Amino acid sequence: MRFSVKSEYAVTAVLDVAGHADKGPVHVRSIASRQAIPLKFLEQVMASLKKAGIVDSIRGSQGGYVLARDPKAINIAQIIEAIEGPITPVDCITDSAEYRCLHMNGGVVRDVWDDVKRAISRVLNAVTIEDLDRKKREKETSVMYHI
Repeated sequence: MRFSVKSEYAVTAVLDVAGHADKGPVHVRSIASRQAIPLKFLEQVMASLKKAGIVDSIRGSQGGYVLARDPKAINIAQIIEAIEGPITPVDCITDSAEYRCLHMNGGVVRDVWDDVKRAISRVLNAVTIEDLDRKKREKETSVMYHI
């Protein structure tokens, strides 16, 4: 299972907004520049994140994006689902295709895919933006250069 580059950009953008929250709303151009994300593509990503209630947009010259919720209340699964839809390793474990999956191989393979889905969800639900922001700051402060 591969997540799209759009999901990668979404997580990166939300982390950028969180990392600059103390400075007020973050302009989409600033995120695009700092993170090397194409502006038009990032605008689409941010619109999806806004629709999902992960970020809010503030209008005006001092406007930009802010987190809609506390960083500890936003996990990676929510961000990916805002971009990709439900996280499923194969189509036959979605509700709309469940009947087909149950009748293929007596449904035994579906159980494996369900286990995979639960494992992925468990990991992605456990990691919050607060966790990633803390790790990022720790890495930035632990870098030491010796001559």
